[in-house]
Amino acid sequence: MLRALLHYFLIGGLLFGGKSLYDRSRVERPELTVVVPAGAGASEIEREVREAILLNEARRHGWDRRDPVVYSHLVRNMRFIDPESTDDDRTLYRRALDMNMHGHDPIVRARLLYRANEALEHVPADQMPEPDDLRAHLAQNPSRFERPGNTRFFHVFLSGTKRGDSLSTDATKMRAALDALGDERPDGLGDPLPGVRVEQSATLDKLRNEYGAALADAVGQAVVGVWRGPIPSVYGLHFINVREVAPTYIPSFDDVAPEVREDFLRRLKQELRERRMSELRDAYTVRVERVP
Repeated sequence: MLRALLHYFLIGGLLFGGKSLYDRSRVERPELTVVVPAGAGASEIEREVREAILLNEARRHGWDRRDPVVYSHLVRNMRFIDPESTDDDRTLYRRALDMNMHGHDPIVRARLLYRANEALEHVPADQMPEPDDLRAHLAQNPSRFERPGNTRFFHVFLSGTKRGDSLSTDATKMRAALDALGDERPDGLGDPLPGVRVEQSATLDKLRNEYGAALADAVGQAVVGVWRGPIPSVYGLHFINVREVAPTYIPSFDDVAPEVREDFLRRLKQELRERRMSELRDAYTVRVERVP
C-alpha cells in the first residue's frame, strides 16, 4: 500500500496538504513519461524527473490557471499575438488556456517550478524554531558564526598621484626611515589618504575591500613588530607594521540571533525539501524515454 504523503504547497497564502496526497486504496499511483536526450546522464535524468513531477503537481492543483504571474504573462502573450483584439484580459486569458499556451510556455514552466520549490520548503508553524533551538544551533555549529579578530598596525602611505616619477625613490627612502624607527609610531610620515591613520585596526576582509588583496595579504602574513613594504594598491604604496593580532571569536547569541535563525531555517528547508521530494518521487511511477 502506498504510504501517505504529507504535502505542503503554499499558494496565495493557502496551504494545501496535511492529508494523504495519494492513497492506493483510493487512486492508482500517478504515472509520468519523461523524455530525455539519448546521451543524458543520471543527474540530468533525475533533474528532468524531479521537474516533471513538480510540474504535474502544480497543474494538478490548478496553479497554471490561477497564478497571477502566469495570468499576466499569458495575457501579454495574447496581446502580442493578436494586437488588434478588443477582448478584455479575462477573455484573452481563457483563449490562452484553450490554446494550452500555459502547457508549453517556458516562463510559465519556470514560474510553476519556482512556486513548487517554495512549497517543498514551507516550514509549518509547529516546526518554526524557538530561542532555545537557536541557542542550541549556535552551540552545535560555532564555526558557522565565527568572526575574525582585528589586526592593529602602523600604516604609512605614499601617494602615486602626488609623487609621480619620484615614487620609487621616495619609497626606498621611506623604508630606510621606518626601519630606523623600530617600534616608534611613524607620526608625520607619508601622505594623507582618506581612511588611513598612523595607527589603525581592521579585519583582513575590510583591508581587502578597501585597499586590495596585496595589502590584506601583507598584513595577514606580517611578523609582529617588523615593517613591511612598499605594498602597491590603486592609490600608491603602503608600509605596515603589525602591532597586535586579535584571535577569531564567536559572538554572543544576542549579537547574531538573526543570522543563527536564518541559518537554522535554511538547513531545515533543505531537509524538508529533500524529504518531501523523496516522498513525491516514491509516489510516482516514472518511465524514462530516451530520444535521439
